[in-house]
Amino acid sequence: MTSAALAPRASVVVVTYNGIKYLPTCFEALLGQELEGGFEVILVDNSSSDGTAALVEERFPTVRLIRSESNLGFAGGNNLGIGAARGGYVILLNNDTRVRPGWLQALVATADSEPRAGAVASKLVLMNRPGILNNCGSMLLSDGSGADRGWQEQDEGQYETREEVFGACGNGVLLRREMLDDVGLLDETFFTYYEDTDLNWRLRLRGWIVIYEPTAVVEHVHAGTSVEWSPLFTFHVDRNRLFMILKNASPGMVARTYMGFTGLALKNLARALVWRYVTHKPTTVGGGLGAGRGRIHVRVVASLLRHLPEMLGKRWHIRGRRKVSDAEIAKWFYPRKLWDNRSA
Repeated sequence: MTSAALAPRASVVVVTYNGIKYLPTCFEALLGQELEGGFEVILVDNSSSDGTAALVEERFPTVRLIRSESNLGFAGGNNLGIGAARGGYVILLNNDTRVRPGWLQALVATADSEPRAGAVASKLVLMNRPGILNNCGSMLLSDGSGADRGWQEQDEGQYETREEVFGACGNGVLLRREMLDDVGLLDETFFTYYEDTDLNWRLRLRGWIVIYEPTAVVEHVHAGTSVEWSPLFTFHVDRNRLFMILKNASPGMVARTYMGFTGLALKNLARALVWRYVTHKPTTVGGGLGAGRGRIHVRVVASLLRHLPEMLGKRWHIRGRRKVSDAEIAKWFYPRKLWDNRSA
């Protein structure tokens, strides 16, 4: 850690919401890191009711505690921490993690070596299955979906090269202060999910790059703070992907995406109505096209309409300042069919 009188080289921001069970493991590993020039750890408590603040004040007094009066989500909580951070580098870290020795030094050394890097991605492995990969840099699929490079692959050394990737997961990512000043912070309207992929797209349009650093290893409890394919998860994933594409993508991609979503939403809504009023079965939500997703898509459409002027204004700003062409971004697209076949 560093003295309060000197600005640290790096600031690590952790956001939590009723995640007290993860914090001891997270902070014990994090506070054991070493970095020349020092670092600070900031915890943003998103209005938890589980005693988080008391635990941190008692057991981890060197951690700077910022209490939010409401749950600002992943995006708003991290932005609050970034605003308070004093380091030239800001690192975002989930609370359900355990960083391995040398993690912080590896991230900073990589950023120091490549001034064009607006972000540096960690290597994420599953905490309960450390031989299985979680994320080795983030991908952008051809339909605008985000994906985890290496997801659930056996770690056999296939991602042990420092290299450029499309983007970085919001967990364990180093962000350069100059990039944030140029590009802006996480989009708080997203609340949670896809705010990291959106930032990756925006920074690339401004000419920054992202580097993956394999020696910066984070063990992660996947979906430890959320339930995958819950209604909350599904709503934000479906809506925020559409937000992101509207803000950043080419006109043609925006048109294709919104036409495709309209057809899918109508199909799922019809399915939901059939299940509810013909079969009298309860609707469900899942990774497929369960009938319950139709009801969620009604909410997605309502939210899109409500935020349309805001997103169009952001698109005008982002697209007007871009330095990189859509063709260059498209070179990073990974075919959706190949990803689906891989996952299957």
